[in-house]
Amino acid sequence: MILSRLLDLFYPRRCPVCGKVLPFGETQCTCHSLQTKRVDAPACEHCGAGLDRCTCQRTGELTLPHLAAPFYYCGKVRDDLLELKFHGEKTLAVQLGREMAVCFAVRFPDVQPDVVTSVPMTKKGERARGFNQSTLLAKQVAQQLLLPFSPLLKKTRETEKQHACSETQRKTNLLGAFALQKNADVCGKTVLLIDDIKTTGATLRECAQTLKENGAASVYCLCCAVTEYFVDQTSGIS
Repeated sequence: MILSRLLDLFYPRRCPVCGKVLPFGETQCTCHSLQTKRVDAPACEHCGAGLDRCTCQRTGELTLPHLAAPFYYCGKVRDDLLELKFHGEKTLAVQLGREMAVCFAVRFPDVQPDVVTSVPMTKKGERARGFNQSTLLAKQVAQQLLLPFSPLLKKTRETEKQHACSETQRKTNLLGAFALQKNADVCGKTVLLIDDIKTTGATLRECAQTLKENGAASVYCLCCAVTEYFVDQTSGIS
């Protein structure tokens, strides 16, 4: 909580929609509230959604050990992430990264990561796009939290897009697709792993597993947005 207040003091929070500086303690411009949807507390630490939209209820499984995100993937935030990802609007990473840093400080106030890293792309994919949007966000988060950033992971092969895979294919599509970078040392460290969007959680789960297999003490995941599922409380089906 102290870190969150210090961030508000030195880096005033701005509305991700209109860019206006928000009063201390406020999280969103009321005039734009319909254009962006925040993940309100209490939130599930496994799927990142609010408890009323927890995907653990939908799947019956815990998605990740520790996950947080400030927004749902809809409205203006969705538009901003698409602009960042596909149109190279890199300045959007600054404010979105700021929101992510504040979210982490609030959700996990007693956690002090040793290093921040990001979900990697293949070299071919990053050359084609010119950048990795998750790395841009991760560097902003690291800067805001006064933590070092390091590209700890590499993606060793091209994979199908998760949303294009069947439920069965999703479970195997990413297996073995990530490895630790040469000379990267994560032994005994607490790692903060960054991605732009969490849908099924498979990518983050595979990256976190790779870090842990190489000695990381714990891995915390932070995304800008999580996909919102509406769960039918009577049937458990969305």
